[in-house]
Amino acid sequence: MKNLIKLSFLVLIVTLSACSANHIDYDKQVDFKQYKTFAYYKKGIDALKIPADKKKFVLKTVTSVLKQKGFSKSARPDFIVNVFTSLSDRVDVYPGYYAPWGVKTYAQTSKEGTLYIDIVDIKAKRVVWSGSRYIDLHGNDYRTFRKAITKLLNDFPPNK
Repeated sequence: MKNLIKLSFLVLIVTLSACSANHIDYDKQVDFKQYKTFAYYKKGIDALKIPADKKKFVLKTVTSVLKQKGFSKSARPDFIVNVFTSLSDRVDVYPGYYAPWGVKTYAQTSKEGTLYIDIVDIKAKRVVWSGSRYIDLHGNDYRTFRKAITKLLNDFPPNK
């Protein structure tokens, strides 16, 4: 029984850490020091399936983080940033509780999914860095997006 409890606890820890971890992939042959300027992939941004105010916030946050890292936005960029999401509806149902008029069950809906950021080399016309992170959009979506973007771009450019 003790081993089952330990195993259950281990599975829970691994599952929770996987949900909050960055998943990063990049071309190890690329010299990321060559990149100085960036722009956004317009078709990708237009397809970003979040409300306009949040889309604007996401772009502003990505721009801010990249500028803090020494990159500048340009009409003639060295790399393109593509930001996109894969979101689905989530329904959490909480067990009933007793009230004077009977048993009451509570349900809450939200969105959850993955935030992706790709860095595309303009000259090579291919993705050279890609990052993704799980996001749960209940409560303060702006804070969730800021945290996910900051943590993802913490790994860009990669330290070889």
